[in-house]
Amino acid sequence: MKTLINLVAITLLCAVNHSAFADTDLSFIKPGLPYVDAKTILTVQAWKPVKNNRINDASLYAQEIYAQGMKEVVDCISMELDACKFRFSKGNQILEVKTITRQLSVDSFRTYKKR
Repeated sequence: MKTLINLVAITLLCAVNHSAFADTDLSFIKPGLPYVDAKTILTVQAWKPVKNNRINDASLYAQEIYAQGMKEVVDCISMELDACKFRFSKGNQILEVKTITRQLSVDSFRTYKKR
C-alpha cells in the first residue's frame, strides 16, 4: 500500500511540475538559432516583445534594428561581435535574448522576474 501511495505521489508531482514548467520551456533557444526564428516561436508561446520606449538612448545600430521593426531591441554593441539584446515578457517573467553578428544569431538568453 505504501508503494502505491508513493507511486501516486510521484505521478502527481511529475504532472504538477510538467504543467508548471510547460509554459517556460525555452530549450529550443540554442546558440546559432536565427533570432527571427526564436522570436516567432516565443510569440507562439505567448511571450510578448517589450517595446523599447527609450530607443533614442541606445546605440545607432540598435536604432537601425528598431527602425526595421524589431521594437524589442534593448541595445547593441556594434563592434567585433555586433551583440544585441532583445526583451520579452510573459506573466511576471522577463526574457532577454542576446544575439551576435549582423545576421542576429542567438548567443544566449536569461530570464528573471519583473520588479
